[in-house]
Amino acid sequence: MTNVSPFPENDRVPLVIPPFPLDIFPERLQEIILTYCEILNLNIDYCAVSTIFSFSVAMGGHYRLTVKRGWKELPTLFIALVGKPGINKSAPISIFTKPLEDMDRTLFKQFLEQFKAFQKTREHKETKEADLPEPIRKQLVIKDTTQEALLYALYHNPHGFGGIYDELGAFLKSFNKYRSSGGDEEVMLSLFSGKNLSINRRSTAPIFIEHPFLSIIGSIQPKVLVNLLGNIKIDNGLTHRFLFTFPDNIKRMGLTNEDVAEFIESDYAAMIKAIIRDDFFIKEGLSPRILHISYEGFEIYKAFRQVIDETINNEKSDAISGIYAKLDTYCLRLSLILQVMYNACGKNRAANEISPLAMSNAVKLTRYFEQNALKVFQLMEKYRDPLADYPQEHKMIYYQLPAEFETGTAWEIARKAISRRTLFNLLNDQQLFIKVRHGYYKKIW
Repeated sequence: MTNVSPFPENDRVPLVIPPFPLDIFPERLQEIILTYCEILNLNIDYCAVSTIFSFSVAMGGHYRLTVKRGWKELPTLFIALVGKPGINKSAPISIFTKPLEDMDRTLFKQFLEQFKAFQKTREHKETKEADLPEPIRKQLVIKDTTQEALLYALYHNPHGFGGIYDELGAFLKSFNKYRSSGGDEEVMLSLFSGKNLSINRRSTAPIFIEHPFLSIIGSIQPKVLVNLLGNIKIDNGLTHRFLFTFPDNIKRMGLTNEDVAEFIESDYAAMIKAIIRDDFFIKEGLSPRILHISYEGFEIYKAFRQVIDETINNEKSDAISGIYAKLDTYCLRLSLILQVMYNACGKNRAANEISPLAMSNAVKLTRYFEQNALKVFQLMEKYRDPLADYPQEHKMIYYQLPAEFETGTAWEIARKAISRRTLFNLLNDQQLFIKVRHGYYKKIW
C-alpha cells in the first residue's frame, strides 16, 4: 500500500484500477461469478462486490468479530457501484442478491398469514377467543422507507437488513426529507459503527436497539456521486464509510446465445442459505456467533495496520486520511465475511477463528478498495467547489484574485466588499491560500 494523495497536483495522472482479486473467493464461487459474467456480459468487479454484500447481509447481526475486549466489528458494508449510465450496474446487484430477496419474500408471506389470523381473532372478540399478539414483520431486505420506520424495523429485527438500491442517489437524496432539523446522516454514521441506538418520541414508547445491523448497496453515476457525496458529506465522514468499485473503461457488449443453467443459481443460493438459519427470524435474543482472530491472522493484520498508521501520520489531506482510517475498519470486517464464506463453502463450518488465509485475502481486497476510493476522491476533487460554504462576497474576491498576488492587489479587489481585517482573516485561511512569504500569497484552487 502506498501513500497516494490525489490532491496536491491538478495534473496528476488518473489512477488505474487493478483487476478485482477474484482468487480470494472459494473456487466454486469464482466459477459461478465468471459464468454469469461471461454469459450475461457483466462486469466482474460489480458481480464480485455484490456477492460480498450478499454474504454480509446473510451474516447480519448474528455474526461478530471480537478484535479485543470491548472492540467488536459487525459485517456492515456501505457499497457504491460507480459507473456511467447504461453499463448495466444494476443487474449484478439483482442477480447476486436474489437469494436474499427470495427469503425476504417468504418472510413477508408468513407475516401476511399471521396478520390475517390476527385480524380474524379481533373480528370475533365476542366469542371470547384468546387474542393473538399482533404479528411483527420479519424481513431481510429493506428499500424505500423513512429513517424512523427503518429504526423501528431494526428494533424488531435483530438480524438486521440489506438496503438494496438500484439508484443509490435516490436513497442519499431522501436524507432529512421528512424532518426539518436534520439528523438522518448522523443516524447512518451510527448504523455504520453498529453503535447502540435509543429513540425517544413523544407519540410512542422509547426503544433501544443494541448493535443494529444495516448493510447498503446501490449503483450511482459519477456526476451524481460528486454532487451527493462530496463537500459536507466528506467533512462529516459519510463518504469515507463507503466502499467504492469504479472499474475502468467498461463497455456494453452483445449478449451470447447461452443462458445460465438453473443449477448455477441454486448452487449460489445454497451458499447464502448455509449461513442464514431460520431461527434468526423466529427466536428473539438469539446469541450471535462470535469469531476471534487467530494468532497468525492477527500478525498479518498488525503489519497492515502499521502501513495504515504510517500513511495517516504522513498524509496532509484530512480527506485522504479519512479513507485509510475506514479501510482499516473494513479490513477487519472483510476478514470476518471471508472466513464465514469459507466456512459455508467448505467442510469446516464450525471454524470460529479468522484464519491467516482469510486475513491475508482481506488485506488484498482492502487494497483493491483503496485504489477505487482514491479514484473516487480524485474525481470529487476535480469537480468540487472549495468555496461552496463561503459567503458570496468571499467567493467573488477569491475568483477575481490572480493565481499569485501581493496583499496590496488583494486589498484593491476586496476593499468595496469587506473590511481589511476580514480580508486578512480570509488570506490566513489555509484551505484557500498558501503564504509564500510576507505580503505574498498563492491560491490553492
